[in-house]
Amino acid sequence: MKKFIFICFFCFLCSKIVFAQGYEKARYFDVDLDAPVPDLKLLKKELTSSSEIYNPRYIASFKLGAAFDRIWRDVMTVYGAKEERLKAAGEDDLFDMIVSLPKETYPYIGPFLHKSPGISERILNLPGIKETKNTFPQRIAPQLQGIEDLEFISPFLYILLMPEMWPQDKPMEQPLRRKAKLPPNKYRPNYFANLLDRVPQNGFGYALKNGQEPIEDKIRTLKVTKSSPLTSADVRAFARTLDGVYAFQTLDNNSLLIGAEHLIHFSELKKGTALEMNTLKDMVNPCQRAALKIKWAGLETEFLKSIASQGFNLKEWALTCDKTVKAYRATLVSDSKIAALTQFKKGLYDSIYKSMKQNARDKQIEVIYAMFEMYHTNENDVKTVLKNQTLLKEKFYPFGSVFLMSPLSF
Repeated sequence: MKKFIFICFFCFLCSKIVFAQGYEKARYFDVDLDAPVPDLKLLKKELTSSSEIYNPRYIASFKLGAAFDRIWRDVMTVYGAKEERLKAAGEDDLFDMIVSLPKETYPYIGPFLHKSPGISERILNLPGIKETKNTFPQRIAPQLQGIEDLEFISPFLYILLMPEMWPQDKPMEQPLRRKAKLPPNKYRPNYFANLLDRVPQNGFGYALKNGQEPIEDKIRTLKVTKSSPLTSADVRAFARTLDGVYAFQTLDNNSLLIGAEHLIHFSELKKGTALEMNTLKDMVNPCQRAALKIKWAGLETEFLKSIASQGFNLKEWALTCDKTVKAYRATLVSDSKIAALTQFKKGLYDSIYKSMKQNARDKQIEVIYAMFEMYHTNENDVKTVLKNQTLLKEKFYPFGSVFLMSPLSF
């Protein structure tokens, strides 16, 4: 009973979520399975051309052609005469990460940064990092003191010399816990005997007095939509497809799905609907995103062989799957995760996010928003999944945390 009340409270929390700070990104998680597949050949061509840094205008160094390309020669001549430095990918993120670290860590990472090729002068000239060039840390963990020739270890390992990286001799202080005084529990010999007589053989878990299922649990949903409620028959039919879905995930099919994933991401970048971390969409709606990849990979006909025996088409299967997965997640969610999301909803982390750089702040907000969307369900679906939790656990087990190249859990 406690578990049930806990789940219902969490469903209510997720259904009422409203974010401030102007982050209205729920529409970015929606999946339109009815949208036509674009011209994939043209999209592949655009993706290939956009990923090229420059066009060398020849096939290979040993096949330059009859005459050297004058345009390419002029471009390379101008480029080679410049002293400009191309910014490496992730350089700004690395800079922000280093700035956010405590200054006490600089002697342990600075020498390694100075030895690493490709690190920008902007990072190497940071106050605290600049002074660590060719230096050895002064503070050494007690466990490592006295080791001969310790100063000759690689700067890459300096971080292990920091005392904070080792367990402390003194345990961390813990608050004193007081045991609650419970009322005396008087043993009643006949209590359990009377309880077994009063409780039906099938329990009170939504079963009728005669032990049969309610009629609504036996009926499949005729028209599956994003808001239609789940029934036990829906969940069991979906579960019966999972053996075939697991067999569908061959090496060749997974390779095609990965290629489709790249094209979908590139298309969303063009439309402006991609997130900073676009894989969050796969975490929120793993089955609808998988169905989208299946369509773009041209595998819909083959995939239908795995699910058609239960009367599903691709869209109905994806919607039923996502609703089942989200309700299943809600039955397993931890107290600590709910506490963290509740604190975020109350604005307790606002001051921390305001101190971050814009790019880092956007990523953090997207992750939190995705967490809420991952558990966005309703009381009916949670009850329905609870009735079939054992079956789902058995069927999901072979997939681990990945379902058709999409994470099932966070």
